[in-house]
Parts: sequence; C-alpha cells; structure tokens
Amino acid sequence: MRWSRLLLTVSLLGASAFLLVETLRLAALAGEFEVRAVMAERALDEARAERDALAAAAAAAAAAAPDGAPPAAAPDRGEEAAALALEEYSRLQLELYTTREQLEALRTLLAERNAELERRAEASKRRVEASLRPMPLGVRECLSALHECLRAEGFTSQRFLRATSIDADGLHDVELIEAAADGLGATFLTAARMTASLDRATGRLELRFFEGRRSVDGERAALPDDGFAVVFDGVDGRRFEARLPYLVRGEGAYPAAPVAPTREPGALDPAGKRSWAARLTRLLDRAETELRWSATRVRGLLDGKFLKVELVGTNDRGLVLGSAHCARVAVEIDERRDVVSLLLRDGALRRDGVESTIGAAGFRMLLPGLTPTQARDAMLGMVVAR
Repeated sequence: MRWSRLLLTVSLLGASAFLLVETLRLAALAGEFEVRAVMAERALDEARAERDALAAAAAAAAAAAPDGAPPAAAPDRGEEAAALALEEYSRLQLELYTTREQLEALRTLLAERNAELERRAEASKRRVEASLRPMPLGVRECLSALHECLRAEGFTSQRFLRATSIDADGLHDVELIEAAADGLGATFLTAARMTASLDRATGRLELRFFEGRRSVDGERAALPDDGFAVVFDGVDGRRFEARLPYLVRGEGAYPAAPVAPTREPGALDPAGKRSWAARLTRLLDRAETELRWSATRVRGLLDGKFLKVELVGTNDRGLVLGSAHCARVAVEIDERRDVVSLLLRDGALRRDGVESTIGAAGFRMLLPGLTPTQARDAMLGMVVAR
C-alpha cells in the first residue's frame, strides 16, 4: 500500500511538473504574440499614414492640373500596405486570444493538481503520524489475547501487526499478515474495521475484514463489499469468549455436553507439535546438506514417523530455495553403512522451481555428517532402522 501511494504521488508530481513547463511555454508564446501584435499595429499605423499622405498628394496634384486634363491615377501602394498590415494584425490578435485561453486553462488545471497534491500530502502525513503513535494499551491487550487464543488452538500462521481502536463495531484500522502453508509466501490484509463472530454450536470463529485491501504474492485487490472472512474451525469458543468478551460475538448455544474433539491417531497437542518440529530442525541443521533444512510444521507422531510435515530449505543468505510437504517423514538410520537419511513419503518436493511428486515408495534425502548414534540421541529414539 505504501508503494502504491508513493507511485501515485510521483505520478502527480510528474504531471504537475509537465503542466508547469507547459504553462511557462504558453506564457512565453503569449508574450511573443503580444510583441508581434504591437509591431503589427505599428506597421498598420504607418501604412495608414502612408496611405493618407499618398491620398493628399493625389488631391493636390488634381487641384494643380489644368482644366480638362485627366486626373492622374492615384497610387494604390498605401491601400495595399494598409490592407496587408490589417490582415497580419488581425491574425496575430486571434492567435494571442487563443494562446491566452489555453494559458488560463492550464493555470486552472495546475492549481487543481497542486491542491490535490497538498491534500494527498496532508493525508499521508496524518497516516504516518498515526502509524508512529503507539497502540492504546487496551488494543494491545486485545491483540495479545487474540494471538494467545489462536496459538492455543494450533493456529500459528496469523499475526496482527496493529490496530488503532476498539469499540462496539469491532477493531479499527487493522493490519494482519498470514503466512502461507508452505512458508514461501504471505497474505497481507489492511482493513478499516474487523469483527469477530463465533458459532457456539460448531466452534467456528470468523474474523471478517471490511473496507481495505488484500495482497497475495504481489497481487492487490480490494476487499468485497460484504467483507473478507478468515475462518477457524473447531475452536474452543468458551476460551475466546472468556478472554475477548468485548470483541467476540457469540451466536447460538453450546452443546449440552461438551463433545471431545476427534483425535487422529498420533495427533500431537500444540506444545508437542512445536517441540518435535524444533527437535527435527536442530537435527537437520547439524547435517552437511547443500541447503539448510528446517521443519516448519509437524502435526503428529505415529510408529516413529512424523505426520503431515512441512520442510523449508534455505541457502547461506536465508533465501528459500526448496520445500517439501509430506504425509509421513521418518529419520532413517542404516547401522551397517553408518548412514542417516530423511525418508519422505506421499507428498511433493520443490527444488529450484521444479516440483517432484513423492509417492508411497518414498524419497530418501541423505544427511551427511550425521551418525546413527547422533540421530538416535537427538530424536530421543524416534528413528526407524533400514
């Protein structure tokens, strides 16, 4: 958004500069026409004087001629000169009038553009001043509580950057960044207002953003008239209503008896997910691979295999050059050959812009520099033998 405002301001400044140059050009042209018009008017006066002098001379010659002699033909050079001077004067007056009209129109347009630039500069100044002001304590506590509730439910991709106020209509001037599932992109949301509604019966939390823009992979789009919704399913509604009663609006009723959520085999709680992802990342960091791999998400652990794993590979400058998304990942050791590998199954691997499908047979990523003993100790025995 800041880049678009900067580009718009630069374009307005460029247009104003062009109008200023064009105004100066027309002003100079008008001055030239005025000088030429004055010179033409002088030439017209001289031509008229010459015509009058010739006419007087002709009259004197006629009076002095003998009676009965034919009158001498009056020279017409004065009439021709006067006619030519009058034509040139009329043309220059017309051009001067047209140029003055164009100059006045450009001056009006330049004044309008300058007023628009001043208005935008003032609005930008107000936005900058507002962004530099610290968030009110109540708004900061609201966003902190919202983050904690979402993290407790296992939602870690969303992060609120700021908001300016909160009232019965919701949060105002909200900025949210949401990381992509593969860690290779992000969605940036800015909205004038955000509301939070909760369906108590289903545990569905909906954050709806109004009057703003959404940027995804460099593509910006205005939010729909009815708002843009970010939805979280299966949350503990009581937690959100207890921590955020001034923001979350509950609808319906909770089930008479709390229904325990269905747990998939091997599913981990939020703390377990973070712990095993960090442990796997530390192991990969010790390997002497071309890229530096890290585990950004681990959803479960079953029979020594990690479930629904996301991996990201970066170079020594921190640039993401690879990623992997697999249903199952295992740290595999080969005691006889003294080799450690990462066995990926049922997913996809991306390297250098090329995506490869990984089937049930799996794909082994060698982890040079690691021994089976080191791998077993680092993963607390959660390895599989080949």
